[in-house]
Amino acid sequence: MWPPVVCGRSAFLSSWMKRKGCRNRNCEETSMKHCNRSHSVRSSATEQTRNFAHTSTNVTSIWSPRVVFGGDRNELVAREGTVEINNKTGVIQACFPGETLGEAQRRVQLDGNNAHFLDLSLRHYSFPSLCLSPGLIDVHTHISTLGRNWEGYTSATQAAAAGGITTTIGMPLNSLPPTISVDVVEKELNAARESRLYVDVGLWGGVLPQTAFEDDQLRALLNHPNILGLKAFLSPLPSNAGYQAISAEQLLHVARICGTFQKPILVHCELMTPVGIDQALQSAYPNDGSLDDCHDAHVRSRPTKWEQDAVELVINASQYCNMHIVHLSDALGCLPLIEKAKETVSGKQQQRPRLTVETCPHYLLLDTDKVQDGDTRIKCFPPIRGPEQRKALWKGLETGLIDMVASDHSPCEPSMRQKAMRDAWGGLAGLQYQLPATWTAAQQMTNIGFTEVHLAKWWSQNPAKLAGLPDRGTIKPGKKADLVVWDTTYIDKPDMYSNEHHRWKGDCYYSSQQLHGRVLETWLGGKQIYDGSKDHFLSHSGGYIECINFKESFDHLAKK
Repeated sequence: MWPPVVCGRSAFLSSWMKRKGCRNRNCEETSMKHCNRSHSVRSSATEQTRNFAHTSTNVTSIWSPRVVFGGDRNELVAREGTVEINNKTGVIQACFPGETLGEAQRRVQLDGNNAHFLDLSLRHYSFPSLCLSPGLIDVHTHISTLGRNWEGYTSATQAAAAGGITTTIGMPLNSLPPTISVDVVEKELNAARESRLYVDVGLWGGVLPQTAFEDDQLRALLNHPNILGLKAFLSPLPSNAGYQAISAEQLLHVARICGTFQKPILVHCELMTPVGIDQALQSAYPNDGSLDDCHDAHVRSRPTKWEQDAVELVINASQYCNMHIVHLSDALGCLPLIEKAKETVSGKQQQRPRLTVETCPHYLLLDTDKVQDGDTRIKCFPPIRGPEQRKALWKGLETGLIDMVASDHSPCEPSMRQKAMRDAWGGLAGLQYQLPATWTAAQQMTNIGFTEVHLAKWWSQNPAKLAGLPDRGTIKPGKKADLVVWDTTYIDKPDMYSNEHHRWKGDCYYSSQQLHGRVLETWLGGKQIYDGSKDHFLSHSGGYIECINFKESFDHLAKK
């Protein structure tokens, strides 16, 4: 059992987890085993106190030769400095950008025994290019627990922690049933309560054809404190997916309702019919099976026009609701549409629609020139496209038309990938390797010069705003001390220095690739939970997220 995390005031497992009874002062349960209640801890400092692994002092001061600090006006800057954490609340209480090591040591000495000082350059002396960044927030993961057990919360959050991800937000599929009602949401939460959570978890709700016009059910789902928004498909799915696409009319109807809750709708942007899918498959794959393992045939079977048609519909829906385009693949065709929408002018006042866009590391790192036929680990929908598309995606990130990066971690039983490319299950696993995969791809774009600041914007700051999580996403006073320490110049294959922590080992493309960047520490709420130098987990202190204020967060993102 674990308590919830309330945005702005976070409650975590602490020493009471190790005792037999539930320590909530109002709970009469004497056995932790039998207490299944969700105790929201909103304000009591005593109840929020956690065990700090290194010291009993009130404050921890972490100095690093490079820290990605957040500013008052939404800006990010990377420089040496110190982050000061309140050990009782797990919240950053002060930042000192530009402070040298000597200055930090003298300041801490003046505080006497009140502060514990941590010099990252000494602690990780063999890693010369250290950076302290905000913990990553992955807004697109498939935990796939209910009815599937393809991943599960324990292994998923372990993999996330090992990858510097401190918050994951789960999609309504591929669980069976998907989270389309309050009853199913409670089942999903119960499954999480029975797991060890190494990082914080949130949930997106689902919308299907049979629920799209059920207004009372939709409102109840959107009113649930653990549902951060909705996920919709516009493209038909395989019959065994347990999820169905909604129509354009249904999407617009749901957007009108969702808009009143100031929560976003995330949309898989491919728009076509089952007949269109069959026609595209017949055109791409000859009947003799000669191209069934060909990745180029897979790409031809998912035309870019499907993405463009879906994006146009999502742009239309953004007049009613916060709309988010997931895993953009066709940058050449879709970004001009997105740019036009984001630059809509009303008189002399520039008005940005409530529209955000994500892409994924596999689209940024790979293209059709780099993938091998028959490697079903990299089959996905929409597909990994050509080199010019990859370059255009990077241009979208550079200009801000693409707001963020997410994993779309999509595990399945290994046997489902041991088929021809045409028939294999689609979706990449790789939650653990998102930081080095993204950073490796960014380092290849030498003509642009991406830095740790860009990565923090794509993976922390903007995802926090999309999900309505104003208590995290940047390193600044008042934010949760969710942090990742990593070396930016380290290059190696991840399986050479760490175990794979996903449930299905060997199912991930990234683990055996030469990648830039290595996670050395992950901190959640002021407590170190993962030691990357030893590939060792120190704590499972994650919780589930409740939403508080979407309008403020999303509007701030739209006006950036």
